[in-house]
Amino acid sequence: MSPSILDGKSIVFAGGGTGGHLLPGLAVAAELVSRGNCRISFVGTNRSVEQQIIARTGYEHIDLPVSPLNTAFRNPFRFFVNHFQAYWKGRSFLRATKPALVIGLGGMASVPVILEASRLKLPIMLLEQNIVCGKANHFLLGRADVICSSFPDTIWNRSQIETSQKPRVVVTGNPVRTEIRRLAESAPEITSRGKDGEFVILVLGGSQGAVSVNSAVIDMLKRSQDQLPETIRLVHQAGEKDFHRVEKAYERLVDAIPRLKVTVQPFFDELSDWYARANLVISRSGATTLAELACAGCPTILIPYPGSVNEHQLLNARYFEQHGAAAIVEQSSDSELTAGRLQDTVLKLLFDEGRRMQMAENMRPLALPAAASRVAEEVVSLISG
Repeated sequence: MSPSILDGKSIVFAGGGTGGHLLPGLAVAAELVSRGNCRISFVGTNRSVEQQIIARTGYEHIDLPVSPLNTAFRNPFRFFVNHFQAYWKGRSFLRATKPALVIGLGGMASVPVILEASRLKLPIMLLEQNIVCGKANHFLLGRADVICSSFPDTIWNRSQIETSQKPRVVVTGNPVRTEIRRLAESAPEITSRGKDGEFVILVLGGSQGAVSVNSAVIDMLKRSQDQLPETIRLVHQAGEKDFHRVEKAYERLVDAIPRLKVTVQPFFDELSDWYARANLVISRSGATTLAELACAGCPTILIPYPGSVNEHQLLNARYFEQHGAAAIVEQSSDSELTAGRLQDTVLKLLFDEGRRMQMAENMRPLALPAAASRVAEEVVSLISG
């Protein structure tokens, strides 16, 4: 490898808690490592999903005792004590590491680190995954030099951006890992998906799972058992907390529907093979998942999380729906109603290959597989000064 400006530099990624925040950071980290001999560190939370995701990369991981913002109302004393401790731990790490750049990934764990990075006058970049700027990034906007946005229509606090000479906003797309990027280069035709005649439905509730999505899918299958294809496989990411309930529910379903094949796990470390095989995806509408689905060209039913900040999951989903790449099933407080809506949509798409093919084709123009490379170029530019 020829000499690089990244050689010997330390780069800190701040934030996390979910795969939606972490996976874009990991994609950028891999791109930077491919360009130079740099030291990569992640400063985030102690959530098990985060530890699991980062453990297999070998990158340094520092966990901060941050609490979600909603705990500030239930237990304000604990919230502020945790964030005070997180600030000092993050401060000590930055002062010891002396990074060339700090990249905020979103989430509460990014806040104390970016605040200290700003105080130390370090170059700061923020990655914004969603179509609505998240709370942490919104708070930190004025401290960033560059924001890399996933959507061309991202909703910002324009006054906060326009009253300052920074940050500069660059539409890069949402960085995806190398194995996902390759799917954009060789996304299989919808007619070649599945295996041995199987109709594969991939169910994703995000890295932490989604109880409401899990229940809706299981209830939908119970209602539809006489209308399902002869050979069908459900590949279901259920989340750690709901995994055992979902596993038991599928055991009962397989007894009732012997032709049903099931692969269920709390979390899939690697989804690229399943993306390539999926005839249909049922998913929450987090931006990182959507970026991966676009690269894979998967026809998708989206169930936006109704409690997402500023309804960003619904707005993410509508962006894909407006481009003809996805169908939306809105989650109701009545679980039976949600299951019924999902059943109607699934059955329509099961037996309409033409529409699934069109959705797959409409997905592909939304893919920005070079996003990690574009973000890396912005990193190099910032470090170069």
